[in-house]
Amino acid sequence: MPAVEFRDGPRASPGSGGGQTVLMAPLSDRLALFLGLPGLVLLVGLSLPPLARWMLSWERALPLKPIFWLVGGIDKPWKVAVNLAIWLVLALVTAFVVMSESLRVTIGDTELRVTKGDDTRTFARDRVSAVFLDGKKLVVLDQRSCQLVRDRHQAPQAAIAAGFRRHGYPWHDHDPYADLFRSWTATTPELPAVANDVLAARQSALKNKAHREIHALSAALEKMGYVIRDEGVHQFWRPLVQS
Repeated sequence: MPAVEFRDGPRASPGSGGGQTVLMAPLSDRLALFLGLPGLVLLVGLSLPPLARWMLSWERALPLKPIFWLVGGIDKPWKVAVNLAIWLVLALVTAFVVMSESLRVTIGDTELRVTKGDDTRTFARDRVSAVFLDGKKLVVLDQRSCQLVRDRHQAPQAAIAAGFRRHGYPWHDHDPYADLFRSWTATTPELPAVANDVLAARQSALKNKAHREIHALSAALEKMGYVIRDEGVHQFWRPLVQS
């Protein structure tokens, strides 16, 4: 198996008490979500009733005409206010759901905490052997090169790299094991039959976007000694590597 050379970023001095670094969606994205989205839906809410009334004036049949009558009937101030309130609530609920499902990473000198929705996972610093970005996904590997974290992060790449380097984590500009990945096809001869069976099931789950099943099968493959990454619905695999 080819050797892998690690290139660590600058380390924080031990006991420096550098506090924590929190990586989350940039301010511009949050402003767009909590101000831009409500503004857009309010504009839509104001525009739809007069648009529906205008379309009802056409001398041609409209599909789903009762819906146009319903929307066009929003013509009194109290009806407009209720309509806009409903749109605003929907926009804010959507914004909070999107933000709650975005990845939040808290980096400390001794531990790493990753939160998504109601799920929070904490990893000791000495478990981490490599951190890098694969496209827009943040990847954190343990000492066996298993993927502790592999998820999309909205923070700028420079901010992510600087945060991990500040606290002494082994940041890499690229996946240090990228050369070990191989494209998977049915009955790949380098893999045992049971691993091919699991990958075949995972391929089906990818096509069906069955996310829980995908994660469960990925975990099963790691127990067999293999790491998986995807490009669309195409799977790539590599063996685990002890660092």
